[in-house]
Amino acid sequence: MAAANICTEAMFGGTSYVIQDKARIDSSYFNEHGNEWTHKYIYNKNGQLEQMRYDSKEEDSKAEFLYFYYDTTETALKNKGTEYIILNCNTQDTLCIRQKIYYEGTFQGEQISKRASNYASSETIESSTHWFTERILKNDTLFEIEYFDYNTDSVRKNQNLIVEDSADDFKCYEYRGDDNTISSITYKPNEKGYSISIDEGTYNRKFFFIKTEGTTSIRKTLKPIKIAPKARYFDLLGRYKFTK
Repeated sequence: MAAANICTEAMFGGTSYVIQDKARIDSSYFNEHGNEWTHKYIYNKNGQLEQMRYDSKEEDSKAEFLYFYYDTTETALKNKGTEYIILNCNTQDTLCIRQKIYYEGTFQGEQISKRASNYASSETIESSTHWFTERILKNDTLFEIEYFDYNTDSVRKNQNLIVEDSADDFKCYEYRGDDNTISSITYKPNEKGYSISIDEGTYNRKFFFIKTEGTTSIRKTLKPIKIAPKARYFDLLGRYKFTK
């Protein structure tokens, strides 16, 4: 970890499934081929993510909210929109969260995410899908390995790499194994914390983090759950996909 450049280390901390850094995401901005949307993250007094607000720049669009409940049961659900029940499964040397996802009160699937000092993993289980992702930070390279149809004879594997810019400690590049796409990533400190910008041609993402003291927050990269028609599914960094 000490040898990693700031950009790759920030990407490991900012995109791992359980964030143990003294920072939490405050907001994010997306521009995909001219379509724009933003997210604002709302925390409770204990520093836990309580709500996420999604705002599209499309005309006549309305704000949407995701809701998060901790160490509780289904009795906490409001049966409206997308809701998460977050359960602690920490062990002695590994942070762990179990996330149960609901849409309009109906259970959609769950994800178990773990993180150690330079390793993070996430296992996602749905009714018809099972996959596993792990992220490994080694010196100046962050490896992301995805396994689809996990624990089956037809398992498929894909590997992405995030590597340093040898000339700039605040920059790195992402190489995706599925289509050889290259993304340019920039880490930029500011008065409140830092931002991470990811540029991939006409697809741009920007995440804003605020430094805190003793804060533990969460993030996941759950694939789109098969929920009701036309509903949006978001991960905790605000990315969404449409389901059919």
